[in-house]
Amino acid sequence: MFTKKAITLALACGLGSLSAGALAHTTSIGFVPGSSFGDVTFWTGSYSHGGTPVNEGTLTLTGVDVTYNQTLAFNITPTSTKPTGLVDGTNNFYWGSTFGSSLDKTLTSDPLISGGVVWWQGVTFSGLVAGTYDFTCGATCGTTAQWASWGSGTGQLTLTAQDIGGGTPVPEPGTLGLLALGLVGVAAARRHRAAS
Repeated sequence: MFTKKAITLALACGLGSLSAGALAHTTSIGFVPGSSFGDVTFWTGSYSHGGTPVNEGTLTLTGVDVTYNQTLAFNITPTSTKPTGLVDGTNNFYWGSTFGSSLDKTLTSDPLISGGVVWWQGVTFSGLVAGTYDFTCGATCGTTAQWASWGSGTGQLTLTAQDIGGGTPVPEPGTLGLLALGLVGVAAARRHRAAS
């Protein structure tokens, strides 16, 4: 009798975890440099549920070795075209495709998970510097089947100077001093030639 109840309970738990996994559909997260210095745009990807989705959810970035903590709502209109600059396995990752009793899935570079990503939504963070950040999107990626996270939606990433948006950085004071010293040297050399 105990065995029959244990098997029934195990099957119920197993089916329950599979149905919970089937409702969560954000399967990808990636990032690209923004258009201004210190900007990075983050994208989450989802497979299709029919129709055109709307923005949903938030993403949190917290500095590990830098001072930064910000939560922003996704606000870049969803697009059905993979955003320029996302490279699978480099700056774009997918939740792992192994099913089990845990919904905490690892990040992988497999773009074909669940048939691939069809929709992308984004958000741009400003004021970032090179360093290591924790990102959190799991319970906050979205609440509907379109954007709810398939995996834990948390992890850590390191942004390099190349990952952070373009723009023109303000030169450091030491750089300006060297420039001034160089200009003084050029002027002195010209003056010396003119006097000879």
